[in-house]
Amino acid sequence: MRIQEQIREFLLDGLDIKLTAEGLTDSYPLLQTEAIDSQAVFAVVQFLEDEFGFEIGDEDLTVDNFASIEAMAKMVDAKLSAQRRG
Repeated sequence: MRIQEQIREFLLDGLDIKLTAEGLTDSYPLLQTEAIDSQAVFAVVQFLEDEFGFEIGDEDLTVDNFASIEAMAKMVDAKLSAQRRG
């Protein structure tokens, strides 16, 4: 399963946000539209850390990294790449 699909599934099932799977595109502006709030971001952080096995530091907690599924997947990919190089 692609990273984007895993994140989408968590948002829809784990957080029960008020969007359909079709409406929750990779580029949907999650924070801008308030589809997720700051509390939901912490749940997403926990999910990403548990699911992908890395730690998200304070420096990663930016609006840009959590603005959309696409942004989160890009951050996850970068973290996984850094782990492999590590």
